[in-house]
Amino acid sequence: MTVMVLGSYHFYTNQNLFRVHEDVATADRQRDVAEVVDCLAAYQPTHVAVELVVSDQEVVDAQYRQFLDGRWDLPPNERYQLGFRVAQAMKLPRVHAIDFKNESDSLTIGDVMECAKTAMPGLYRSMMEAGEQRNQGMQHRVSHQSIREILRWMNQPEELTGVLPFYLAMTQIRDANGRRVGLEWVATWQARNLTIYANLRERMQPDDRWLVIYGADHVAPLIQFLEDSREVDLVPVSDFL
Repeated sequence: MTVMVLGSYHFYTNQNLFRVHEDVATADRQRDVAEVVDCLAAYQPTHVAVELVVSDQEVVDAQYRQFLDGRWDLPPNERYQLGFRVAQAMKLPRVHAIDFKNESDSLTIGDVMECAKTAMPGLYRSMMEAGEQRNQGMQHRVSHQSIREILRWMNQPEELTGVLPFYLAMTQIRDANGRRVGLEWVATWQARNLTIYANLRERMQPDDRWLVIYGADHVAPLIQFLEDSREVDLVPVSDFL
C-alpha cells in the first residue's frame, strides 16, 4: 500500500480562525491548478481521498458524476479543484470522502479563544500574534507565488509541523471557572485526525496507490499515524511537486 499526502491551504473557507484570500477562478490560477493536477497525476494514484465528510459520500459521488458529464462547475476549494481533477485525469470511478466532524457545536475554536481572551489575556495575545504572523506570511506567498510553489513549500516537514505549537498552546487555555476548554477542543481535534486515519486505512488494499489531499494542519498527525502503522509506503510530495 502506497500513500502520498498533500497538505494544502484552503483555497476558500469561512470556517478557519486564520484565513487567506485566494481566487482560483482567475485564468492564471486555473493554469496553476492544471499544473499541480498534472504533477499529482504523475504519481499515478489509484484512489483519491479528500477532506469531505464520510456521511456525504453519496452526494460526493453524484457531484463527481455530474462534473465528469460537464454538468457541474467545481467550487473554488482544493477538495474539488485538485481532488476531482486528479481523479478525472486518472479516470477513477469516485473520489473518497474520509473526513469526520466531531467538534461540538457547544465548544468551537472561537469559543476557546474567547475564553483565553477573557481569562488568560497574555496567552491569548501571544497565540494570536503568532497565528497572525504565520497567516500574513502565507498570504504573501498566495499573492506572489504559483500554487505549485506554495504547496511545495507547505509540504516541507518543518512547515507541516510548524502549526502544532499553536494546538499545544491551546491545551493550556482554561475558562474563568478553571475548566480546560482548550484541552477539550484539542482532544476532539486529535480524535478527528485519528478518525481520518481510520477512515483511510479501512479503504486501503495491498496494491493501492492513494493520494490524500487535506488541510495542512491535519497532515503532520496523519503522516505520523501512517508511519507508526508500519503498513504503508509513504511517498513524499516533493517527489512530484
